[in-house]
Amino acid sequence: MKTNISNFLAVVCACILSVMLSCSNEVDFGEQYQKTLYIVNSTDLLFTGEHYFETRNDAIVISVYCASSKPITSDLQARLVINRPAMDSLNTLQTMIDPSYVHKQMLSPSYYEVNGELYVTIKAGSQYGTLSIPFNFGDLDPDIAYTLPVSLVSNNADYEINQELRSIVYEIKMMNQYAGNFAGSSQESLTEIRGVQPVLKALSANTVRLPIHNLSTNNLNANFMVLTIAGNGSVTISPWADAQVTDLGDSFYDAESQTFELNYEFTNAAGVTFTISEIITRI
Repeated sequence: MKTNISNFLAVVCACILSVMLSCSNEVDFGEQYQKTLYIVNSTDLLFTGEHYFETRNDAIVISVYCASSKPITSDLQARLVINRPAMDSLNTLQTMIDPSYVHKQMLSPSYYEVNGELYVTIKAGSQYGTLSIPFNFGDLDPDIAYTLPVSLVSNNADYEINQELRSIVYEIKMMNQYAGNFAGSSQESLTEIRGVQPVLKALSANTVRLPIHNLSTNNLNANFMVLTIAGNGSVTISPWADAQVTDLGDSFYDAESQTFELNYEFTNAAGVTFTISEIITRI
């Protein structure tokens, strides 16, 4: 009799244990931490977005993320505002760190399109949404760091907003396929060959500006020239501002190696003219 009871109890215990084990993998512990919203890429406040002159219908894109252990179950609307004080704070902080820091400037409303208030919608089951602000280059000055500062201010679900990641200062970097950092040699005679590392700045879809030879980049008006690249790779050289530059012809750009070979003359501040053969390659 005792044996039968013992066997019965053993079976019951085994059944209970089996049910408990089978259910343990299905336990829903609920939300593990509070849902929090923040702007993506705002860790350092400043974010630089590259925008190419060749791109049509370009836009500044701001992403908002909902950090949570479970997806949201209904659409969420987050409201943003264009917030100049965020840019001013960045400029003040960076000037304290680096006295030579060049202040960022606000992008004028004439260059971008905003209709009414700014909202990002995060769809149910997702964790992020994006805001697209159409803009155009127009006649932006290539020597000004234009920015659009945006802040996250509220949402319709009353989720917490990460105060350290609520703002972004979006800097627009104008680009084309020829712009960037280059290195090579600039030869002014058979015995005078200088190493150079110019930065080529995009001016339009097919033009870039670069320093002349090894001249100081501090004098923007006199020490720069402009390259215009044709579809066949031929390059035309022209002066920037007051620079004394003459195109000697036969300059070209090799798209495969991303190399410029340039032939030109320039006259320095002392009135001395140099004939230059320059070869630079993207690095």
